[in-house]
Amino acid sequence: MFREEGDLGPAVRPLVEIGAAYGSRNRSCRLASKLFEYLGGAGGDSLSGAVFDIERAHLAVVDDHGEALGAQAEAAAGKIGVEAGGRAIEPGQHAARFAGGAAGVLQGTRTWLLQDADGNVEPTHSVSAGLDYAAVGPEHAWLRERGRASYAHVSDAEALDAFQALARCEGILPALESSHAIAHALRVAKGFGRDAVLLVNLSGRGDKDVQSVEQALAEAANVPHR
Repeated sequence: MFREEGDLGPAVRPLVEIGAAYGSRNRSCRLASKLFEYLGGAGGDSLSGAVFDIERAHLAVVDDHGEALGAQAEAAAGKIGVEAGGRAIEPGQHAARFAGGAAGVLQGTRTWLLQDADGNVEPTHSVSAGLDYAAVGPEHAWLRERGRASYAHVSDAEALDAFQALARCEGILPALESSHAIAHALRVAKGFGRDAVLLVNLSGRGDKDVQSVEQALAEAANVPHR
């Protein structure tokens, strides 16, 4: 049996599903609920802050936050998805669908899409392979349209800086996808009060990305890569 690991269908995680992912999602939901209970208890009746997450087309990040954090995050904080700004918001140089795209259809799904004036899909770029895709999952588009989430984008350089910052300060190697969320959190953190809670979702480990980071940093410094 084979199941697509994506959120491009009408139901991101249907109840009838083959595989272990649904059980994993339920665990994520329970952990998220406990986290908000803890933070709410520690901070009093109200929780001020934001929830940051990477925004991608194929992996189930919205499902965890849209359902697990859902009402609690919307009532107490803001949900912010972070797209891949790549080198620049120019055709072929990024993968920020909300920043440079428009409504369109790709692979049978109507959503926000990077496309030219004739509706042809544009090439994309991101330092993170997991964010390098022309369309956004339709649930993201739905959340944005209804004002339930906002979306930003960060550049390759900002994501690489965030990767190094978390590694240096916390000893954690974040995935390059997650580094985009960290970068935006660092960008806006000064605008929050000292008692605010900023929750950044790390989607995965960055040990798989170490060679990509090394190569990107070498290219940026104009140093030959081994």
